[in-house]
Amino acid sequence: MKLFSFIFGDSLDDLDVIETKSFRIKYDGEALSGHTIDVNDLAPALMSLADLIQEANHITNKDDSSISIKVKATETGCFQISIQAVRTCFDGAVNLFSGPQISALVNVLTLVGVVGGGSTLLWIIKKLKNKKPLSVVPKDANSVEIEFEPGHFVTVSKAAWDMYQSRKIREAVYGVLKPIQNTGIEKVEFIDEQNVVETVNKDDLPMFALPEEIEEPLQELPLRDTYVNVIHMWFKAGNKWKFSEGESEWAAEITDQNFIESLLKGEKNILANDLLKVRVKQTQFKKGSSLTSVYEIVEILEQKRGAQQTNLL
Repeated sequence: MKLFSFIFGDSLDDLDVIETKSFRIKYDGEALSGHTIDVNDLAPALMSLADLIQEANHITNKDDSSISIKVKATETGCFQISIQAVRTCFDGAVNLFSGPQISALVNVLTLVGVVGGGSTLLWIIKKLKNKKPLSVVPKDANSVEIEFEPGHFVTVSKAAWDMYQSRKIREAVYGVLKPIQNTGIEKVEFIDEQNVVETVNKDDLPMFALPEEIEEPLQELPLRDTYVNVIHMWFKAGNKWKFSEGESEWAAEITDQNFIESLLKGEKNILANDLLKVRVKQTQFKKGSSLTSVYEIVEILEQKRGAQQTNLL
């Protein structure tokens, strides 16, 4: 087998480690026969892994702990990475995982799907294949029931489902897997101890890509009146005019046909410094966390001539 492997975990002697957990990732393919990988592929994948584990920790534990990822080369073509989970307190770092309860770090890594097994984040992504579930029903405070196909239900951790819905998490997962899009790299394996926990093949990669964000219209805003300067005028169908409203500029369609016709007939004209009092309809759209606005001028209420050059002679 031709593969490139790097190992996550084992405690480093020179670190004050609260807790570590070891696992490995193997990128497998003919392109890796020399046990080397292009740094331009590896470095972004490792950064994505750090983002993935850190964000998964925030979603799961909802505290001020952090998980850092450290890389240590143990031999040619092999990297060892130690993962530490630390809670920051006023009196310094304290043991986050004392007591008989399950390790918070192991819990995070298990929910992601890089150790352990079960209905993990990676498993949910492969199961849904970028399709919307038919239903998602809370079972209790810590689990939800998902209907993948008619009559087929599975109960998963609420934290794993929250991860699935996080765009930041999904982007990080894709970043870890992205090297297999290259020629000669065929799959990624996540290995806990000696057990392969999850395998993602090249053909699986499209299901891990984020779907296009849908632009959703928000509640319609009330019409408002304002003064604007005209920056650009367009009379060709489909083209919008550009306006300046103080410190902001925006493009808008003019749907006041009486005003447009009076301009086309030469009954009115617009000079560079003129002000138009207009009635504006603004519609906002949400796409992910971004907002955009579409403007429409439904009526020209008034036209004020700008200052003209004074004749001093």
